[in-house]
Amino acid sequence: MTGPSDQDGEWKIRQLPGTLSGLWYDVQEPGSRSLLLNGAGFVTLNWGRGTAYQVKFDAIDKHYTAVYPASGRYDIVIKGEVQLITEFDSLAAPSLQGGITSFKYLLALEVLQLAGSAVCGDIAALGGLLHLATLNLSGSDVTGDIATLPVALQQLALQHTLVHGDLAALQRLPHLKKIDLSGTLAASYSGALLPAWANGIVLKLADLHLLAGDIDQLLHDLAATAIHNGVLDISGVNGRRTSSSNAAHAALLARGWTISCVIGYATFGSADITFGDYNARFEEIAA
Repeated sequence: MTGPSDQDGEWKIRQLPGTLSGLWYDVQEPGSRSLLLNGAGFVTLNWGRGTAYQVKFDAIDKHYTAVYPASGRYDIVIKGEVQLITEFDSLAAPSLQGGITSFKYLLALEVLQLAGSAVCGDIAALGGLLHLATLNLSGSDVTGDIATLPVALQQLALQHTLVHGDLAALQRLPHLKKIDLSGTLAASYSGALLPAWANGIVLKLADLHLLAGDIDQLLHDLAATAIHNGVLDISGVNGRRTSSSNAAHAALLARGWTISCVIGYATFGSADITFGDYNARFEEIAA
């Protein structure tokens, strides 16, 4: 909770060494803004209105809210034991702006959710967050190569951002349970020895402009694993798989996979002439 606390003199003896800055609200209409935070230790939270609030975390998700009576820029500054913060959720606030590099010193961070915000910058700044398990930056302005993502990730959503790279980089993420890269610039797959991801993994890779050969290779590599009951979405603006992936496709369906893809077959490269032709495409879903 916010508010001063001098119980047992904790605030007077506690060192407050770290700072999270570089974020702000671009308030166009007066109203409230909230953050969901969790962690351990002590911090002071300044909402950019000239006053700071003392916070003692107790490992429980809590909402912290400020009311902005006028439009303008309000800088968010958190000082103290920021290295003990485990969760930061902007609650889909489109007015939140700033750089993703602001979070690189939150070394205990496990959950970072900035979906729908205007936060920008290279996702490589998060590569050193060794405990980060959930990352949702969908709809934000971040960029960078997916090969630089933290290896502990279990849930990843970068939908409709400007990140790029080869999908083969997913082999670096052995703990994945759900990933959504739909509508990004990760437009190739060169093949990889994919990890033995948990049964039920969800891979959403729609609208990536993948070619037929990429689709075939991905199906072959997934079939080479022992994963059951997965979900693979390669629909939308992607190429049609060819008959060379028939066996792999059938093997995955036999193991309980649900596969959404562009229906029909294509020769290599033929997908180039159909990109963007949504009327000619529909999903083929097999359980």
